[in-house]
Amino acid sequence: MKKYIADIREKTSGMNRKEAYAYIWTYYWYHIMGILAMIALILLFAVHYGFGNKKPLFTCILVNQEASMDGTQAAAETFADYAGLPRERVAITSDYMFSYGDVRLEGVNEGSYEKFFFQWRNEEIDAVIIPESFYQHVKEMGGNFRVLKKTEGLAPYMDGDSCTAVLLGHDTFTKKVSGKEGEKLLLAFPENGKHEETCKVFLQYLKNKEREGEELETIFNR
Repeated sequence: MKKYIADIREKTSGMNRKEAYAYIWTYYWYHIMGILAMIALILLFAVHYGFGNKKPLFTCILVNQEASMDGTQAAAETFADYAGLPRERVAITSDYMFSYGDVRLEGVNEGSYEKFFFQWRNEEIDAVIIPESFYQHVKEMGGNFRVLKKTEGLAPYMDGDSCTAVLLGHDTFTKKVSGKEGEKLLLAFPENGKHEETCKVFLQYLKNKEREGEELETIFNR
């Protein structure tokens, strides 16, 4: 760069400002465009990763549940408003249908199984709504759940002497695909989740919904 600046100064030393600008544009326009393009890319990268790619402040994943996108989106927006969080920073999704253990599903994207555990390992999941059999499967895979000291009055699920989940009701989807009666539907929180305080607010949100007369197992299935 110093070489170019010195060369320009030497060759424009006898020119007025207008002539110098014309000379620079004529002979160095491609250098100028290259520098401008580089600056634009740097700014685009900074804006995208600094402002446009913010990670969720709360992520809840529903596994093997017949919840519509409209239902989970409505629940995410309602909870965001309740928790005082930006709507775009709360993610509740049911796009996780796969086989595991004795539960065999047909015509589903098994890649979501790998995606689930990848997100788990990367500490990207704050809450899960899952059948009891999948809760046990996660434990067999080495996953641990947060011990709950308070459940905000919701029905506790005891794993030995510890409360590690909340009982939302019965899992109707598992019954439909396997015929298994009495499968429990649980809300649990991965031990490595990053947003523990928001998880507590989520429990309060569900309790508030229960007070309003909504069945917990149907809040997302709309």
